[in-house]
Amino acid sequence: MCDDLVIMLRVVRLLKRRRRRDDVALVRVCADGELTDGEIRRIEGLPAVICCTGGRLHAVGLICPHAGVQLVKGRIVDDCIECPLHGARFALDGGSVRRGPAGHGLPAYDVVVRDGAVYVSRHPRGHGRSRHPWGACR
Repeated sequence: MCDDLVIMLRVVRLLKRRRRRDDVALVRVCADGELTDGEIRRIEGLPAVICCTGGRLHAVGLICPHAGVQLVKGRIVDDCIECPLHGARFALDGGSVRRGPAGHGLPAYDVVVRDGAVYVSRHPRGHGRSRHPWGACR
């Protein structure tokens, strides 16, 4: 009986530590509902932007891989973020190239809404892959 209690306490401690690590891996961006549809906002402390489109939130890399331009100055077109300089488009749901001249995609970040606030993961889940190696139009 005593051994079961010790094991259970160890599991509880482990879960508490894991939860704290998960919370540290998130960056608070804003209050839920603060972003307007079509808005692109830079995320302080991360090389990323957060976008709101159709009531959904997406976070992708800040810099266009083609020309090094900040995408916060871009616009949302057909569920893509468009580079303001050369018009490259990147899918908001994963960062893949949808229209050139960019040759590779953007990193994509997980977005979490919790307790009335919007959080973004500190680490990207991966770089978007282009459907075509040269980043051609779809």
